[in-house]
Amino acid sequence: MEYVLLGLLILKSQTIYEMNKAFQQGIALFYRASYGSLQTALKKLMQQGYIGFEEEVDAGRNKKVYYITGKGKEAFMEWMEADLPASRLESTALSKVFFLGLIDGKLKKQGIIQRIINQIQLAAAELQHMDEAYQQFKVQDSYKEVFVYQLKTLDYGIQTHRFAKEWFEGLLGELQNVKDGMES
Repeated sequence: MEYVLLGLLILKSQTIYEMNKAFQQGIALFYRASYGSLQTALKKLMQQGYIGFEEEVDAGRNKKVYYITGKGKEAFMEWMEADLPASRLESTALSKVFFLGLIDGKLKKQGIIQRIINQIQLAAAELQHMDEAYQQFKVQDSYKEVFVYQLKTLDYGIQTHRFAKEWFEGLLGELQNVKDGMES
């Protein structure tokens, strides 16, 4: 979540209320956050020196407006180009796409998307190996029906990764067809 907040703060300085609204109005499609988790993440980012805040008075009320520091921008850019954790592959990949427009240069954007595709392929291969191993299981009759549906959840994961790979390959193709300096 911290890097999503950094991305939001690169776009503009914001209050926690505005960041919460950003999550509710779009980011929540792929990443959920509570007000409390936003507060915790902001505190952590402050301790790391990635963000700061200025207090302002608006209609007689004090409010903190958070901004990103140079160190925070650097950490965000490193995160964008880093490998993705297998445990949060989908939400991290979509977070990176959400902020891809902050990355300068077509080749850097392509590199980020290619790393996502590579991670999806690795995760899909693991699921495929699991499926092959499970197909060899000898299941007691009393568990056969349960096992059938457990395999269905595995199939869902395999199909989801197949779709994700195709979708990201399409995005990579779009980036490759964009002329340098003409990115949108």
